[in-house]
Amino acid sequence: MAVIHIPEAEAARDLSSLLTRVAQGDEIVIEGPHHSARLVFEESPKLRSGTEILKILARLPRRPTVDDEFARDVMSFRERHSEPLDSSKRD
Repeated sequence: MAVIHIPEAEAARDLSSLLTRVAQGDEIVIEGPHHSARLVFEESPKLRSGTEILKILARLPRRPTVDDEFARDVMSFRERHSEPLDSSKRD
């Protein structure tokens, strides 16, 4: 992964290839006369099953606590979204 500095005018001419480089992991810094901007690819968070989450929580040195407000929020969400999750998105 490289950090590539490029002038604003050049970036405007070839934005498509810059976005391809970003998707491949490079960081692009577009430099203008008064500012600069960074293009960075952010990976989407990994979806985990409930079992995986429980295993991770069990390894923590301190047991997390769930307050009543958080528990109500989770229950409210589950009531509004009862459709099954797409398991093909889990690894």
